[in-house]
Amino acid sequence: MSTFKEYAKRAKERMKSGFWEQAKQNIQTEKQVAATLGLNTRQVGEEERRKLQRRIYDYDGFCEEQEFYAKVEEMLNSNEIVSNPIMRLADRDYMEKLSPAERQSYISKIATKYREAVDKYHRLRS
Repeated sequence: MSTFKEYAKRAKERMKSGFWEQAKQNIQTEKQVAATLGLNTRQVGEEERRKLQRRIYDYDGFCEEQEFYAKVEEMLNSNEIVSNPIMRLADRDYMEKLSPAERQSYISKIATKYREAVDKYHRLRS
């Protein structure tokens, strides 16, 4: 299927499912929570819009991010003690093909994503 047709199909699915009404409601809820916490509601609203744009225009990246967060959440919810979560999340086959400098950069990116996911996990749980 062509890219244009795929975008059109996704747009139609969003229209049918009430995606936009839910998105507006989510933004309003986040702004209300931010106001009660004393945060800048405008910045929170803009951040939620950026997330929404990423979800629409970078769908594959958004899905990868969701899968990564699900793995982190599973690790944090389990009773198992994970001694090296970064290496558990890394793609070992991909890492074998990288040079040492590229491997270090890749691990650094995974570590950053992991920290962000853990922060998100604790924010949602508190």
